[in-house]
Amino acid sequence: MAGRVHLVRHAEGLHNLRRDLEIADAQLTHRGHDAAEALGRQFVKDSTDSVGAIFASPLRRTIETSLETFHRVLSPAHYPHNSGKGARAWGVSLILNPDLQEISDYPCNTGSAPADLLAEFPELKSQIQSLPPKWFEKEGDWEPTDEAVIARKSRILKLLWITSQQLQSATDAEQKKRSDIVVVTHEGIILTLVPNADIQLASYKTFTLSKDAQGKISLI
Repeated sequence: MAGRVHLVRHAEGLHNLRRDLEIADAQLTHRGHDAAEALGRQFVKDSTDSVGAIFASPLRRTIETSLETFHRVLSPAHYPHNSGKGARAWGVSLILNPDLQEISDYPCNTGSAPADLLAEFPELKSQIQSLPPKWFEKEGDWEPTDEAVIARKSRILKLLWITSQQLQSATDAEQKKRSDIVVVTHEGIILTLVPNADIQLASYKTFTLSKDAQGKISLI
């Protein structure tokens, strides 16, 4: 059975509003937070009961979009105590993946050091501490070169395929229904995964995972 992947583009960041690429690891604007909440209401109406995994870029605006948009889907452990946010029965864990960070090395697209993220998102301590060292320095696996980006695409698609197969092989009937994957990321990564995809800020589109006879994985 083919798995579904919902590609989500983050809501409006401060760098989008000001058109300033020099804003380091830009956060969401007030309008961005509102749009993320609106997206969450739309998503709940469409697909909330089918999500089994959520992956996100570790940049501030994608973390904020994930927490704001999917507070009806994510685990309550990701939110302050007694916030009322989070799905208590079937809350999904947010998985931060540096391959999903934006492609270029402009300041707005460069991540923050772990200590800075921990100060801002203390409930995501385990996720932040699990990130590879120096993922935010735009070197090695994450340097802004065509070769590195192609390698990132391959790793992302492989991860999505493996995760989809694991979700679909669940033995629990209720858990088995939750086989969809959400990916909260950036325009550059979206276009790398699905060329010509047109996903606006605080929007998403749904794709189907496919693997051909040669083992090539793609999103259709």
